[in-house]
Amino acid sequence: MTASNASHARRPGPPGRLAMLVLLAMLAACSPAPAPTPVVPAVFVSPVHNDVGGVQRVLHGSVRPRIEAEVGFRTGGKVTQRMVELGQSVRAGQALARLDPADYQLAVQAAADQQRAAEVDAAQAASDAARFARLTADGSVGAADAERQQARADAAAARLAQARRQSELARNRVGYTVLTAPFDGVVTAVRFETGQTVGDTQGVLSLARPGELEVVVDVPESIVADLRSWEAHAVAGTAVGASDARPVPLRLRELAPSANAATRTTRARFAPVAPAGAPALRMGMTAEVRLTQAGSERGAELPVGALIVTGAVESPRPVPATATASAPATPGRDAAVWRVDPQSGALTRQPVRLLSQTTDHVRVAGLPDAALVVTVGAQKLDAGMTVRPVPRPLAAATPGVLSR
Repeated sequence: MTASNASHARRPGPPGRLAMLVLLAMLAACSPAPAPTPVVPAVFVSPVHNDVGGVQRVLHGSVRPRIEAEVGFRTGGKVTQRMVELGQSVRAGQALARLDPADYQLAVQAAADQQRAAEVDAAQAASDAARFARLTADGSVGAADAERQQARADAAAARLAQARRQSELARNRVGYTVLTAPFDGVVTAVRFETGQTVGDTQGVLSLARPGELEVVVDVPESIVADLRSWEAHAVAGTAVGASDARPVPLRLRELAPSANAATRTTRARFAPVAPAGAPALRMGMTAEVRLTQAGSERGAELPVGALIVTGAVESPRPVPATATASAPATPGRDAAVWRVDPQSGALTRQPVRLLSQTTDHVRVAGLPDAALVVTVGAQKLDAGMTVRPVPRPLAAATPGVLSR
């Protein structure tokens, strides 16, 4: 047998090749799959910078007029005309609404008739008393009769004075059917319509002076005692979060003497330091009142998303301005953050003390400078995870505590 014939004899035929392919497929199916490459999640981190910053509390309130009166008719009746609308500006003495005056005009006529009758009686009684006095002088009438006639004249004069007052009161009631503005202001509420019957003690609309505004907030018990030592600024609700928002300086004008029994908060009223320089505040707006106080303890400011809260957290109690640097702030229970090892990416749960908290940021103590802290999505991470730290981009607006 030649070499070529031998090589052809060793080559497997088509059935042999098919069997080899099936065998290779079975071996490939039995071999283990390659391990997938682990995916390391990326997280935003921020470096810690400790400083002695200010303590801030943010309260939410509303802009209200300092002077606002409930206006109503001084008498009752059916409304025949309403001459103002909600939000309308009015002048002092301007007519706002009218009642049906028919019954009161009849009362004026009746009082006038009674007055004329009393005038006739008084004149006749006075004439009789004068005549009896003359007759007494010549002895024609006894002194007792003259005294009785004089008493009748005095009573008639008193009834005349009473009738005159009744007539004046009836005329006044006709005037009460027209409701007028007691001062220049803006109508802030309307509680009646034409055709409605109102009482003499019912407030039908509210009138406010728009030139004197104040911010009304409910203050928690923890800062009521030293509220006057805080520096207050207001930001209108439409400007909260805006980079060009200009806080309006406030001064505490009034603090309620007692707390609300249900909410345990105390009502406080702040007035703008320069009312003419507070154009951003408008009556009826919501407002954010930022109370700041000089800090006395080192801490770091972080986005609120960096905080891990696994249990109930007490409201942070700011350190008073008169406290020493060693005075501890009230910590929150189970408050912590995630620290990231920049080399290995390992997460470590780091307990912290909560110094203050606003809508967007928290101020904590207990972290070393330059430590990397997870600032986004901290609640979705677990201990033992490995992450890829990514520096958090700068925010468009610079948040934080107002400077003193």
